[in-house]
Amino acid sequence: MNNNKSTLIILWCVLIAAVFFGYKNHFNNPFEFDDDHTIVSNFYIRDIKNIPLFFTDATTTSSLPANQAYRPGLTILNTIDYWLAGKPEPEPFVYHVHIFISFIVLGVFIYFFSLKIYNTAVKSELNVYIAFLTSAVFLLHTANAETINYIISRSDGSSTLFILISLCVFIYFKELRKYQLYLIPMACAFFVKETGVLIGPLAFLYLFLFEQNNSLENVTKPKTWTKILISVLPAFFLGAFLFWFAKHMTPKTWTGGGGTPYQYLITEFFVMVHYVKNYFLPFDLSADTDWGLASHWYDDKTLIGIAFIISTLVIAYRASLQMKSRPIAFGILWFYLCLLPTSSIFPFAEVLNDHRVFLPYIGLTISCVWALYLLYLKYEASLERIPFSKVGIGLVILLFFSAHVYGLRTRCEVWSSGETLWYDVTQKSPKNGRGLMNYGNVLMSKGDYKGAEEYFVRAKTEWPYYSYIFINLGVLYNAQGKVAEAETNFKYGMSLNAYNPNAYYYYSNMLKTNGRISEAKAMVEQGLKLSPRHPALNTLNTELATNPLYAAEIKNKTELLETLCKQTPTPENYLNLSLEYYNQGRYLDCVHAAEEALKIRPDYDLAYNNICSAYNNLHDWDNAIKAGKKAVELNPTNQLAKNNLQAAIDAKNNGDK
Repeated sequence: MNNNKSTLIILWCVLIAAVFFGYKNHFNNPFEFDDDHTIVSNFYIRDIKNIPLFFTDATTTSSLPANQAYRPGLTILNTIDYWLAGKPEPEPFVYHVHIFISFIVLGVFIYFFSLKIYNTAVKSELNVYIAFLTSAVFLLHTANAETINYIISRSDGSSTLFILISLCVFIYFKELRKYQLYLIPMACAFFVKETGVLIGPLAFLYLFLFEQNNSLENVTKPKTWTKILISVLPAFFLGAFLFWFAKHMTPKTWTGGGGTPYQYLITEFFVMVHYVKNYFLPFDLSADTDWGLASHWYDDKTLIGIAFIISTLVIAYRASLQMKSRPIAFGILWFYLCLLPTSSIFPFAEVLNDHRVFLPYIGLTISCVWALYLLYLKYEASLERIPFSKVGIGLVILLFFSAHVYGLRTRCEVWSSGETLWYDVTQKSPKNGRGLMNYGNVLMSKGDYKGAEEYFVRAKTEWPYYSYIFINLGVLYNAQGKVAEAETNFKYGMSLNAYNPNAYYYYSNMLKTNGRISEAKAMVEQGLKLSPRHPALNTLNTELATNPLYAAEIKNKTELLETLCKQTPTPENYLNLSLEYYNQGRYLDCVHAAEEALKIRPDYDLAYNNICSAYNNLHDWDNAIKAGKKAVELNPTNQLAKNNLQAAIDAKNNGDK
């Protein structure tokens, strides 16, 4: 026994090291996607004294009214990590560290939970190692990188941890069940994410299959499960109450999006096939997929999905007939049960998300690991006669985990920046308008306006009614000095979604930069009515109210930018002035403004790019090449600078004058 403990301690140390190695480069990965409105622009998480407010006001969960669901536990976690970082702006590193530690702790609880199941099914000293392998498979599985890297998806990770804590308390401490202590972590799980309500059904499933030694053929016999149901009724009642309470507390502005419950349901049948496929072959992971709704129940994919689900449920039924194979049945049923909140009749805007299977994959892992173990036991005697068979099995296991560690590092690299993440989405989900738009945003931030517009237009073609695309087109056209086109897109985008405070911010910012101060102030006021604590809107509101520059209308944008640079000499302001000069054909002024930006920020690649582009228009190839090389040296990923540099080199080589 002591040898087992020593071996397990060593194995756990190796496993934790492997998990850390797999995720080593993810700790500084930036906030992405929904992280923005729940963390970055969520004013409420910036004061730890707001924690009591989170339980009474669901608008504190997000700066976007449409996303304000009742999840006080999740907002508390975000607030604690902001407080721990101790910086004016949220720090991703602290969030990632907290999430990673919770992930490791979850692996420990998966070990104890699966060990209890395995020991009930078959008494064996090897069970401790099979339980360890179960934790190892889950912790090192490539697909889980989608949950661990996506910070706000800590809702899946943290709620899953509390669910496992609750179940471990339930199955290990029978004598305490009468005190209902397992309901405490259940409530904690629910306050982080609604999947906490699953504890009642999961506890029932455990009691039915293992403690009461029933197979699925007894489901039709009420006497076999009525008593079990009564014993876990407190969990069902608490789940029902919490679900009702959360719905009552959720603002009416919240929307899940999606189509009809019927369409969503018939789509989810094949979505489940996708999830299982990604479990075994996680090559198709995407941060934002482009799947659409099925039209009819007799669609090919729907029928395939139904057939697949029936087949796996038949496997679960047959596995439940004997105690030794019952963990396989339990894991399959766990998988489908835990998918019900997101893959049934409750429609969401996205029909699938690869981070949604974090909790369901625990069930698949239990099924698969135990099935392989039973297969090993069946052929153990035969394997003993084959030389080096155990060495071969060890090498296969090592190869399996090595492949997943490589997969983890690859996915962490994809999540390492907005550019790599959204480019990956455009490749794997080319019909996803949001993914195309977000990659366009990356190109716009780099000054590649032509490339950005191409992606925005593609996005608009795929998702013609997605307001954010038109808002971003407005930002793009304003940056190019195309004020009329910008305003048209802002107004159309706001007509598609009048409840998006970000739209009011960007439109009012455009009005401000064009000297239309009174209109900007009115637009800010409208935005603040939707989201009173929106940081960007409040900052802009203060700026418009206190800065003398905005005391009156200024019709000349150049004058506005010049005055702004004098009053607030930031590199960004000088870069905007440089771009304005460039758009007017004042190329030497463009160079001088960019040089002012470089005095403040010497490593500003965008400023060097402006200088290169201006000198290209002046046919001063030597200075253009010098500036272009510097821009590329500072930022090798700046494609626009590379293009401008190459244009200068080609022109010089061709002897252009």
